[in-house]
Amino acid sequence: MTHRIAVGSLFIECNHLGGVPADLEAFRRSELRFGAELLETSSGTVGGMLQRLGESDVDVLPLLVASACPSGPVTTECYGFLKRDLLERLQQSAPLDGVLLALHGSAAADVADAGDLEGDLLEAVRQTVGTRTPVVATLDLHAHVSERMVTHADALLAWETYPHRDAFETGQRGAQAMLDILSGELRPVMAYGRVPVIVGGINGQTEGDGPFADVMRFAKSFERQGSVYSTGAFLVHPYLDLPDMGGGGLVITNGDPETAERVAAEIAT
Repeated sequence: MTHRIAVGSLFIECNHLGGVPADLEAFRRSELRFGAELLETSSGTVGGMLQRLGESDVDVLPLLVASACPSGPVTTECYGFLKRDLLERLQQSAPLDGVLLALHGSAAADVADAGDLEGDLLEAVRQTVGTRTPVVATLDLHAHVSERMVTHADALLAWETYPHRDAFETGQRGAQAMLDILSGELRPVMAYGRVPVIVGGINGQTEGDGPFADVMRFAKSFERQGSVYSTGAFLVHPYLDLPDMGGGGLVITNGDPETAERVAAEIAT
């Protein structure tokens, strides 16, 4: 059976405390591709997704790729345009078996309820495709993982290195999670454990000695043990100004909510 999977990306890290707001021109200067242009992507997270999906019996339905340099919040007009375009292409791609998105997790927009841009976007995607279509997204490890994001995605998988070196591999892992869900091998249950700790990421390396390196290794030690499918650790981007910010651990299990909650709490602690 050939699966129909929509692929898209909206990727930017925002600063509520300063910086020039990101308009559409900011995305044009970096990367802005619509529809079939997305299929030309061969690097980064989307490149990893396309590479893995290309190895399987899958029809890729391209949405858009919008990426810009770190900035102030995305302008109301820009976010409105990108969100409408992505959702319209999603509707036009129906029927779908899955939606795969490359997000950052620390984007924000100057519009009501979209300070948590990814939570707003995932909620809109969920409303568009319904509850039976799996939605999988990848995140930066500096994401602000909100309750809305966890509620409206079936699986969230994050980069695991800082300095960042695994964008492509994370795209592959995100695509594999989608394929595992569609094959019935994965029945994802997700939990996020958050603690009110906000620190700068500059010393948050994931290799060698250091507290965050230790946390990441601890988080990954649970992976593939028993029902645990995927784990991740987060240092929240400290230049956001949103409720309930903090770092923590994100865990996906195969149909095991108790283990997901327990392991997420251990990582957060």
